[in-house]
Amino acid sequence: MKREQLENSQTNENPAFGEVLTADELAERWRVPPSWIREQTRSRVVDPLPHARLGRYVRFPVSPELLGWWKRRQSGGKKIPCI
Repeated sequence: MKREQLENSQTNENPAFGEVLTADELAERWRVPPSWIREQTRSRVVDPLPHARLGRYVRFPVSPELLGWWKRRQSGGKKIPCI
């Protein structure tokens, strides 16, 4: 089987393995610096981005958990009081 066919069969036909993104790819989609994405995976962050560590590599699943993280960060139109 050709490499391209193998990759397609692993990602498109296998529901257990969904799409994953690198920090650079996620940063490009969200239009933020890759360093900000990486910082959001640190253990000192209160609510880190959903991610998987593969040795020194970090991957971000395109998943409901990632969407939930994103929604928790939206302001929802709340006004910040001036002091």
